[in-house]
Amino acid sequence: MAWCQSKPALPTARGREARTSVETTIARKRLEEMRDDLDRTISVLQGERPGPVAGTGYPADSGDAGSILSEADRTEAILLSARDQRDGVLAALSRIDEAGYGQCVDCGHEIPEGRLDARPDAARCVGCQSKWAKRHR
Repeated sequence: MAWCQSKPALPTARGREARTSVETTIARKRLEEMRDDLDRTISVLQGERPGPVAGTGYPADSGDAGSILSEADRTEAILLSARDQRDGVLAALSRIDEAGYGQCVDCGHEIPEGRLDARPDAARCVGCQSKWAKRHR
């Protein structure tokens, strides 16, 4: 009878192996790169906000006013989205620091590795994310 020699299992989180330090190191690096990219995007967008035309403070042509307002609205929407994404990345970095990375913030179950590969900032498992999205539409 041959005995299998295997390394001891990692501590488990709800029946699965916990994330290794290498996995969390890689996740941290990806999240920090995402944060840096978002910081650059936010800086650029903040510099591109259209302001009033010199003089009266309003564009001379009402068509120009609509164009500037429309561009400002688009820029503001993109800026808001980038800030929301950055908040999610910062929260994921905090979860790494608190040893909670990879666990759903709602149910506590392990977030599948594929989901974290696609979305390193994912805070919820697929089921809980779906429920959360329906409530916040």
